Amino acid sequence: MSTLPVVVIGAGQAGLAVSRRLQVLGIDHVVLERGRVAETWRTQRWDSFQLNTPNRINALPGSAFPGDPAGFATAADLVAYFEEYAKTLRLPVREGVTVTAVAPASDGFVVRTDDPDLAEIDARAVVLASGGQNHPRIPALAARLPGHIVQIHAGDYRNPAARPPGAVLVVGSAQSGCQITEDLEAAGRQVHLSVSRVARAPRRYRGRDILELFADVGFFGQRPGDLPDPAMQFAAQPQVSGVGPRGHTVSLQSLAGKGVILVGRLVAIDGDTLRFDDSVADAIRFADAGSAQIKQMIDEHLASLGISAPLEPDAADVACADPEALAGPESIPIAALAAVVWTTGFGGDFSWVHLPITGGDGRVMHTEGVTAVPGVFVLGTPWLRTRASGIIVGVGDDAAVVAQAVAKHLAG
Repeated sequence: MSTLPVVVIGAGQAGLAVSRRLQVLGIDHVVLERGRVAETWRTQRWDSFQLNTPNRINALPGSAFPGDPAGFATAADLVAYFEEYAKTLRLPVREGVTVTAVAPASDGFVVRTDDPDLAEIDARAVVLASGGQNHPRIPALAARLPGHIVQIHAGDYRNPAARPPGAVLVVGSAQSGCQITEDLEAAGRQVHLSVSRVARAPRRYRGRDILELFADVGFFGQRPGDLPDPAMQFAAQPQVSGVGPRGHTVSLQSLAGKGVILVGRLVAIDGDTLRFDDSVADAIRFADAGSAQIKQMIDEHLASLGISAPLEPDAADVACADPEALAGPESIPIAALAAVVWTTGFGGDFSWVHLPITGGDGRVMHTEGVTAVPGVFVLGTPWLRTRASGIIVGVGDDAAVVAQAVAKHLAG
């Protein structure tokens, strides 16, 4: 059995960031990754994917992100950056090692893997940095679709050519759903988009990228306790896209203007027919209201600083005058479709952690990354400490807090 003070599980942005923080603190550790560095970014992104965050806020601790600061990286760009980060800093990453179990031991924990050289590791602390977005969620309704309908989750979607010819139903209108819909539509495919209640954000406002403005107004610094409703932690990220030189705004009405057919939530499959509710108009109004609230928040902040900045025209961000007119049919014959793309999100799978750290919903219970089991920490999940925790810009600060908590545990 090997012995190490700390085992970090996962070599995405969270695992690499906390590894660097532990390295600076002089804490011996290993980072175990089931695949390669940034495996999720390699295998769960489509060909035309670009980040929704500008390059200037994608850096990990101690290393600037390359390229145009106002540009938007591809998944390949990000993978290359993460690989170089781990290599240059000589982070102790072991690739191709799957952790099969984390269990209690007399002096801490035993971490079991499928690697003969690291079959068991005796550790005093474990950092779960594998993320809570690695297990595709697909509604139970999917099982009722006939076998000739090709079904795929967003994590496995790559490009329109990989789908059979014919119309496609995309289920879910958050960031991935809207961007995959655009990808399919641009290739000349007929797309039905099953919408959901998701806010929208303009890509640029008052001459600046929306993410930069979010940082300025303190939006990213919001903590769970600041929210009027705790359930807001689980809301989808606002509709927006990083595709293009400076990204662009995405709205349901702009998609409809391109020929996308908007349908409500998929509620039933009756024989040979898909049935949807009448929520299209509500979804459009909800997205419009979200954009208006975001712009009001920014305008109030700028006014408090005495800053006046001109508005730029953005046709995709204009509120819809007649949402009801954009509602598609409430039923579609299954025979009219060739494929369904489920953009219904991901969950986390921590069944291999044999410790009492998860709640009834399967999420790891913690306080700013510290679980109720001394010596077990979590990193890389949305709202770990702030709104920024769910994206790369927040992981460096979160990693610093978790690394300090690890050091305190080891010293105790």
